[in-house]
Amino acid sequence: MDDRSWMYRDSPQGLRRMDYCNGVQGFINFVTSIPRNFTGGGIRCPCRKCENKKYLHPDVVMMHLLHKGFMENYQCWYAHGEVFVSESERRMEETVVGSTSSARNVHEAANDNTNPYRNMVMDAMRMNQGNGSQCPIVEEEPNVDAARFFDLLKDSDEPLWDGCTNHSKLSAVAQVFTIKSNHGLSEAGYDKIIEWARSILPEGNRLKENFYAAKSMMKPLGLGYQKIDMCPNFCMLYYLENAEMTECMTCGHSRYKPRTGRGKTLVAYKKLRYFPITPRLQRLFISPRTAEHMTWHQAHHTVDGVMVHPSDGEAWKRFNSVHPHFSAESRNVRLGLCTDEFNPFGSFAAPYSCWPVILTVYNLPPGMCMRPEFMFLSTVIPGPRSPGRNIDVCLRPLIDELAQLWSFGALTYNISRKQNFLMRAALMWTINDFPAYGMLSGWSTHGKLACPYCMENNKAFTLANGEYGDIVFGLQSGKQKFPGFGLTYNWVKRNIFFKLPYWKTNLLRHNLDVMHIEKNMFENIFNTVMDVKGKTKDNIKARLDIALYCNRKNMELVYDESRVAKPRASFVLEKNAQLLVYKWLKSLCFPDGHASNISRLVNIEDCRLYLFNLKKKVKNKAHVEASICEAYIVEEISTFISYYFEPHLRTRINRVPRHDDRGEVPSSGNLSIFSNTGRPTPKNAVRGRYLSEIEFKQAHNYVLFNCDELRPFIQ
Repeated sequence: MDDRSWMYRDSPQGLRRMDYCNGVQGFINFVTSIPRNFTGGGIRCPCRKCENKKYLHPDVVMMHLLHKGFMENYQCWYAHGEVFVSESERRMEETVVGSTSSARNVHEAANDNTNPYRNMVMDAMRMNQGNGSQCPIVEEEPNVDAARFFDLLKDSDEPLWDGCTNHSKLSAVAQVFTIKSNHGLSEAGYDKIIEWARSILPEGNRLKENFYAAKSMMKPLGLGYQKIDMCPNFCMLYYLENAEMTECMTCGHSRYKPRTGRGKTLVAYKKLRYFPITPRLQRLFISPRTAEHMTWHQAHHTVDGVMVHPSDGEAWKRFNSVHPHFSAESRNVRLGLCTDEFNPFGSFAAPYSCWPVILTVYNLPPGMCMRPEFMFLSTVIPGPRSPGRNIDVCLRPLIDELAQLWSFGALTYNISRKQNFLMRAALMWTINDFPAYGMLSGWSTHGKLACPYCMENNKAFTLANGEYGDIVFGLQSGKQKFPGFGLTYNWVKRNIFFKLPYWKTNLLRHNLDVMHIEKNMFENIFNTVMDVKGKTKDNIKARLDIALYCNRKNMELVYDESRVAKPRASFVLEKNAQLLVYKWLKSLCFPDGHASNISRLVNIEDCRLYLFNLKKKVKNKAHVEASICEAYIVEEISTFISYYFEPHLRTRINRVPRHDDRGEVPSSGNLSIFSNTGRPTPKNAVRGRYLSEIEFKQAHNYVLFNCDELRPFIQ
């Protein structure tokens, strides 16, 4: 490192020495020589007032430095691309190297990407600091959290202990943090592992002592979420113009719970948690691993009559023709929305209705757009009651942000093209099961006109003892009916999506998730045949309707003096038959990637089939939504930092197939499909047998269609 004593040398009569002026000019030349330092045309200003918290034009930075001087202890320009070194290392370098130009060395190091963790922090810093506003960056207020990024920059170069060459303070915490997220370790388990690791590391090691400290350290790499108070009856959000209100303007319900003591913080009855989508989309362009794939939807080869991606469909092409200015920029983002109800306490627990809203990015290829790391949790609607048609109230923050992204866009840096561009986004459609379809679209899925396609051309009728009742518009707004409802239409509202300027031009606005509906149908049939208590459709009301509409005397209710008996139906399996079904499910196997391991979800003793989803993230059952959101943030940080790990470190992004032993078979005389070594089956696990003719043909076809050597002949 060259001599930096000029930065803080006193000047006579308050005038700047010539060596200081030359040094400032050299600093500007060094900073502007590294493209990564620029964000929207500005660079960080390290003067005493700005302290690297503002982005200013290089000429303005020079004026600040000439008038105000450098901030304290900034001999190493770590926020401008220079590798951080300690004071002792700096003295040793000056003694050995002399006055070698640091600008040239650092610029070469930046191009070589010798420290991926430093690049990770710089990418996160650029996004969080520079792309959040459409106003000129020179007008932004200083960011109070900027110091955390500078601490991370130092941590990325500081060794885990004195003399360690394999890990820095940041890399060690990042890798252990990712292990915790990928394998679902509890905080107590994480702390025990760290306690053991610190005991075998050298004295003076810098490994964070527990999960709380590690999470605080990694927090700047996360994107966070917003907590918005809302009326417990889903009438309104205390948001924007209503943020200061203390009671609901519709039902009059109080916003806050009564205080139980002096000095207590006000606690709202219900909170909506919203994850802003703009920074998460910007991160896709900042990471080199994903930026190049964000234009796949336009660049991929299409075949007439073959649909391999939504971009091959008629709705996508129609959108492009109606909005040519949007489709002209291939980096503009296309989104899909889905939501569904789930009970975090399990199917057999007390009723609880939690509604996560998820966005998926369709710019990516089919193998990526449906992976969990690219399906962004947008909103968590709290329970325990379902919002019903008032889900529009909960979607307002998302719709406002989507409208902003369509009309004004967001300045985003594209790492693959090394340039800034104005990123816009559009919601293409929603995908849901039938009940959620009715909530989002505004078309009631009850009554004779439940199907928006069949309309009156069906044979539906209302059961006298069934579950159907009058439509309720809001939890506290009373029952309302409009002339013609149920006769000529089934609209109950104009949904909030029509606030998006382009929504009315979408050819396909709402989709039915066929696989989800099939799953629901299967569960209903399965629960009825297996006579699952509380889940079967063969209930008392169904038997009352059978007496009215069917001629099945053997299934009608039998009334006794003191009780009512329900005769066993012929379609309900006996206990022994149910046990055989569960044993069959326990032994059922599918090829990798075709289905989950159903055998793990079957409990033969209880005769129950457990289905798990987001409830895995619920660690604190007293605060369900908060637990889900905090676990999601940890998972989001883990995914981001995994892109910067060395290739040999396995994460959820680059994990190998389950049966891959990471070895290779010599290619001489073998097809490419047999190049990977598999894990051998234990001798006593499965008895050997011959394949049937059908199985042999299936295996033969699989080999033919998955060999690289045969692809030219197939095409």
